Amino acid sequence: MIGKKKKKIKVPKSRNSSGIRVDLSFLRRVNWGRVLQLSGIVLLLGLIFAFTYSTVKSLERRRMEMWRRTVFPALRVEIYNASGYTGLAKKLTWYLRDNGVDVIYYGNASDRLDRTVIVDRVDSTMKYARIMQKFLGGGVVRYEPDADRLTTITILIGKDFYEILPQIKSYEKVF
Repeated sequence: MIGKKKKKIKVPKSRNSSGIRVDLSFLRRVNWGRVLQLSGIVLLLGLIFAFTYSTVKSLERRRMEMWRRTVFPALRVEIYNASGYTGLAKKLTWYLRDNGVDVIYYGNASDRLDRTVIVDRVDSTMKYARIMQKFLGGGVVRYEPDADRLTTITILIGKDFYEILPQIKSYEKVF
């Protein structure tokens, strides 16, 4: 075995079904060990990405559940539909109530808005509005204090709301 020379493998040129000659000599030049290494690295990176993604999603779900149990019952929310889409305030009201938020009023706004606005009425750090923004998936956050402190958050639904919370389009509450 030590003194023997490697035999050169002669790769024949073959014809495919259309009769065209195909040169398969490139197969000799491929470093198959390197191909396997790269395939393993790509597979490993894919597994790392999948693990990281599932971990992040799991942490987000846990945070939402914690908010539903602790923060949402303390919120008093009013909703105004400024989008022009019929029934959106009512749908959002029932969606939030099903998630533990106390919606004390919903109705239509006199003006139309292009973007959804979430107004924090009690906390200048806008903590509650930011939590609602994360829960809904977007919106512009502002602070406008309410002297009577009847509500914690006011949501002004804009025309962009179906982009922010697309599942609300098919949300149906049975009364």
